[in-house]
Amino acid sequence: MNDRDGLLDQLDGVFARIGRLTRKPWGTDMTMTFGQYAVLRLLSLQGPLTMGTIAGELEITMAGATGLVDRLIHAGIVQRTRSEQDRRVVSVDLSPLGREKILNLRAERRRFIRNLLNTLDDSELQALHGLLERVAAAAEQGNP
Repeated sequence: MNDRDGLLDQLDGVFARIGRLTRKPWGTDMTMTFGQYAVLRLLSLQGPLTMGTIAGELEITMAGATGLVDRLIHAGIVQRTRSEQDRRVVSVDLSPLGREKILNLRAERRRFIRNLLNTLDDSELQALHGLLERVAAAAEQGNP
């Protein structure tokens, strides 16, 4: 094994450790899954969306998106509404409770990330962000 392969193996281990940390329970909300959080975050950033758009944005199946949304509807966090122009079109949006919940969850997430990265100064954070953006962009273009 060459030096680069060894370093890649070490990075894989670091990614796995960070992944385990980020999957721990969501602070005070022990019932929220990462998938549910992803739906809430998406709706908070983009507003009402169709199920197809949610599935596409999260790169999951329609069945997976429906399952996530159904659980969030049952909890009163999101709501479905039919279009006034075309009753066949159904969109999903945050309920008032959902708007409150996503604000709290994003604040908890920000605190978590701040604590996770508190050993880095501002220039190191900027460098890390730039490097991870490059990796993410390459992965999104099919070059992982």
